[in-house]
Amino acid sequence: MQYIRIGKLKIPYEVKFTEHKKYLKILGVKVPFSTDKDLYGQKYYRIFGIRFKIKSRDKFIISRSRFNFENNKKWTDEDIKKASEQIFKQKLGYTPNLDMPKSMNEKIFWLKLNYHNPLVTKCCDKFRVKEYVAEKIGTKFSVPVIDSWKSAEEIDFSKLPEQFVLKVNWSSGYNIIVKNKQELNEEKAREKIKYWLQPEQNSYYQAFNWGYKDMEPIVYAEEYIEQLDGQLFDYKIYCCNGKARFMFISTDRYNGDGVTYDFFDMNFEKLDFHYGRREHSKYKLEKPHFFEDMVRYAEILSKPFPFVRVDFYELVDKLYVGEMTFYSGGGILPFEPVEWDYKLGEYINLPLKEG
Repeated sequence: MQYIRIGKLKIPYEVKFTEHKKYLKILGVKVPFSTDKDLYGQKYYRIFGIRFKIKSRDKFIISRSRFNFENNKKWTDEDIKKASEQIFKQKLGYTPNLDMPKSMNEKIFWLKLNYHNPLVTKCCDKFRVKEYVAEKIGTKFSVPVIDSWKSAEEIDFSKLPEQFVLKVNWSSGYNIIVKNKQELNEEKAREKIKYWLQPEQNSYYQAFNWGYKDMEPIVYAEEYIEQLDGQLFDYKIYCCNGKARFMFISTDRYNGDGVTYDFFDMNFEKLDFHYGRREHSKYKLEKPHFFEDMVRYAEILSKPFPFVRVDFYELVDKLYVGEMTFYSGGGILPFEPVEWDYKLGEYINLPLKEG
């Protein structure tokens, strides 16, 4: 049971979903909410504009990364499999079949547990994947790096331009977008990066994303990029055994309403489902100018792997590879309706189990 703490008062609650909307059920009443995190990743609910800190009696829920990190050396493969099933069930509401997976999410977890190609580690690495991209399709397809460091203390902000993006390579969402350096609180930025560089913040310990497990952390600054309208769309192409099969566009990250996801087949026909409880864009999404190039390059980059998502950014006259994602959504984002999880899972042909 989880609860909201207000002083010494503890109010029990449940999280409920109606279609792709999230609600708290507090004392039998549905209350819409959004989530937020503080500097150190502690989760909050925002209800009617007020932030409430989450408490839980389940240490595994509130400190999953730390718990996994502390137990990693003593856990057997079977222990990790059981913990993976627990994470999956907690997030998606049912126990996965990780011996004979069928859905996309189940197959992503199978790949975490059983497919350990060393090249995955290089391509999961959001900094070192640039070398792979340069080797396969050319250096001009990576967002230029301004500088890189091994620690937050080494960052010399005086040498950075007025706009840039700070990133840490070993997990998703570890970035600080700086549109105006004069408004940047450098001390807070350093503290946030120090937190992201703690060993337990490696993506492996969040949900056993194997490709990150032995990754060396690095901090780096990329050039800031955006479209003419101030947006930055992500074009995310899912490839299976070197063949582009489906994609989604992530948009509206700067409009204040939250990121939206819209899926398409490779004829750019829209697929009617929700993913990760994200809304669809309010705007008509056009086929990107470099669509055919995206597909061609995604297939080149994905050729060695049974399953990977290749992400692109399109500017007026440039095409960049953002990253390569082997565990889309960590394998724990729901599809609504759920049959789409199984439909898309049919495209993934798993390799023979290693060992």
